Amino acid sequence: MKPTEIPLGQAPTFAAETIPTPTYGPGGSSTAILSTAIAAPPATCLAVVLDPSTYPSWGKWIPRAVLETPAPASAVDEVPAALAPHLAPAEDRAGLLLRGARFCFDVHMDQDSASARKTRLEVTRLEEFVREEKEDGSGDHTKKKGLRVAWKTQGDPWHVRAERVQEFVEDGQGGCEYYSYETFHGVLGWTVRLFVAGQLGEGLRQWMEGLKDEAEARVAAATTTAAVAA
Repeated sequence: MKPTEIPLGQAPTFAAETIPTPTYGPGGSSTAILSTAIAAPPATCLAVVLDPSTYPSWGKWIPRAVLETPAPASAVDEVPAALAPHLAPAEDRAGLLLRGARFCFDVHMDQDSASARKTRLEVTRLEEFVREEKEDGSGDHTKKKGLRVAWKTQGDPWHVRAERVQEFVEDGQGGCEYYSYETFHGVLGWTVRLFVAGQLGEGLRQWMEGLKDEAEARVAAATTTAAVAA
């Protein structure tokens, strides 16, 4: 399956076929997918995801993200031009989830429990890209600009490892289309779908809805501020 085959408005589910990811390529045992429309530009949405300090305000599934190893200095220079104005100044980006940063998520898989599962990850991609889509009923293709972030489990454990890709694609109306897919590998990768599919799906739904609400609230606040200033 290709990322462009994920339909817009896809509730969290497992795809019929796995999707290749930047680090691990093709293969794997399963891929979790989801998508939605967000009334906020790609850069606004991605800026929310990259800033661990914002997670308590919108991350019910993952209310805490702790940066353990900052990204290398070179990563600051690699921040996509379209994203840079939406982040802190270059000298203040040490706390962001840029390429090469290692961090830990407190994941609340059980929504009825206060305990959290610690998941350690590393940012593998932060880039601009062009999404090419085939028009329905024709041989024509449209090209849309987007921003992408990917992270993988730290250490590439043999038993289960995963990489998640999140893409924010311009919709031509000031908002974006949000696509997320995570492919699981390793000899125990299949157990994710078998044993925690329901919990994972609910967590991803909360992530998607929380991110959407936060990004759209930022746009609304900026619009109000601009109106008052005028």
